[in-house]
Amino acid sequence: MVVMNNSTKRLAREPAANRTPFQRRRSVTGVLFLVPTMLLVGVFIVWPLIDVIILSFYDWNGVSTTMSFVGLENFRSLTDLPGFWEMASGTVVYAAGVTALTVVISFFVALGLDKKGKGRINRSFLRAMWFLPCLLSMMVVGILWRIMYNYNTGVINNLLAAAGAKPVNWLETYGVTRWAIIVASVWAQLGMCVVIFLAGLQSIPTELYEAAKIDGASGLQRFTNITFTMMAPSITINVLTTSITAFKMYELPLTVSNGLPGYHTRLLTQKIHDLGFKAIDLGRGSALSVVLIVVITVISIVQLTYLRRREDIY
Repeated sequence: MVVMNNSTKRLAREPAANRTPFQRRRSVTGVLFLVPTMLLVGVFIVWPLIDVIILSFYDWNGVSTTMSFVGLENFRSLTDLPGFWEMASGTVVYAAGVTALTVVISFFVALGLDKKGKGRINRSFLRAMWFLPCLLSMMVVGILWRIMYNYNTGVINNLLAAAGAKPVNWLETYGVTRWAIIVASVWAQLGMCVVIFLAGLQSIPTELYEAAKIDGASGLQRFTNITFTMMAPSITINVLTTSITAFKMYELPLTVSNGLPGYHTRLLTQKIHDLGFKAIDLGRGSALSVVLIVVITVISIVQLTYLRRREDIY
């Protein structure tokens, strides 16, 4: 929500002809500052999006000078792709798992890092450690976790063997491999959510806790009625950004499992890449991209509507 002071509201209502030269120069300066960003958005987001939508109605190999209009045939033929429904359901499960675990775990991590007390490890150091994975590229994170998941030499199986348990084939077992890449993705995205939750926690007035404590509220009541309630905007931001990132994820799952076993961990983003750059079928690749964009948009709108309604209630 944009908060406008009285002078800003008066300037917005004032006709352009009645504004002073300083006010007109300030308006022009503001527009000029927006021009570079608008150009970047137009060139790298809006134009490619329009181009993908147009290409989804054509049969084109990306090289030929002729493009054959096929209408909705590219969309209808998507279900004929081998393993399409397994990839679609896997993408939804992956995005839901990453979003839920990342938001919940980061929330409690932020609560732990926000507490003060003697004898605790320096909180700034701990925050930096939690944020460190966010500085790595998803390709690097995928390689690290693939090494740790290695059946013979991975540190995870070595720890299991030291505990007397049997090693697990993390990278080629149905059911297990999907959760393996979910865990890796949660680890990579946790830091950013922790930072946002910490900012939300530190914006809660301490007077609310003091007043609730004087009124006899228990620790659980203070948490549910103050902390959790006041964190609604932070929860909204983290749920939206994490779910969108999860649906668009490509490098990390590809690096960890390469879609194995079968199509179990192959996401729709990987299929889009295969269609566009391996099969040179830009029409169906663009159609699948449009489908994924629509799915992300609808889910984001539903999430935003529900979570903003929750913010208004509290």
